[in-house]
Amino acid sequence: MSFDLDPLELLAAVLMAATLAVPLAFPLAAGIVTAPARAWNRTGLAMGVSLLLGVLLAVASAFVGLGPLQLLAGIGMLLGLTCAIAAAVMIVVLEDGTVLSTVLGILACVLVGLGEPIQTVPTIFGLSSSLLVVIAAVVVEAVVLVALVGFLVAAARRVRALQIGVAAGGAVAALLLGVAALLHVIGLATDASPPHLPLPATLIAALAAFVIGSVVAGVLGTVTARRQRVTAGEA
Repeated sequence: MSFDLDPLELLAAVLMAATLAVPLAFPLAAGIVTAPARAWNRTGLAMGVSLLLGVLLAVASAFVGLGPLQLLAGIGMLLGLTCAIAAAVMIVVLEDGTVLSTVLGILACVLVGLGEPIQTVPTIFGLSSSLLVVIAAVVVEAVVLVALVGFLVAAARRVRALQIGVAAGGAVAALLLGVAALLHVIGLATDASPPHLPLPATLIAALAAFVIGSVVAGVLGTVTARRQRVTAGEA
């Protein structure tokens, strides 16, 4: 480890961090949207505070070593992504959130927010041995996550179909990221080298699920509205 700052390494690390943030934004957005609309700000605040604490823990771990913290972060990520899948299902099933869906959403945001920055540290160390580069990448990932989640939540607030799209993208991304987290935890617990899921595949799958879910929900909503108008006219 060093404090050298290579511009190319910094650029590569920042791009990697931003790429890591994109698929993860969908489960976090699903965790927020699953709550009643009036509680979205509180759930988003819980996510932001957890991310801040996660970044501070990641920075500290970069200086003193990851140790068992990496395993705990992996387990937390796995639990958080499981909650995100359940929250995404509730978005589809329920028109508005409930206490249970709110709790699941908050748990997803808190556990993922705490665990993801710590999980990112070894990935960035694979690109650079500079502590400054690692810290910058972790901070950039958190900022990109907040921006993307805010965009998705704002879009979902306007259109019900986009809520379904966020749920679909969140469920697919959480499932794939959860498998990756499980493999990572197994590797840490057994000192083995399990296979890794390619990040581009996860990113493409999440975006495709978001688009398909939004389009299908929009079409079904339009058809349902037309049928209701026809029925009302006949009555």
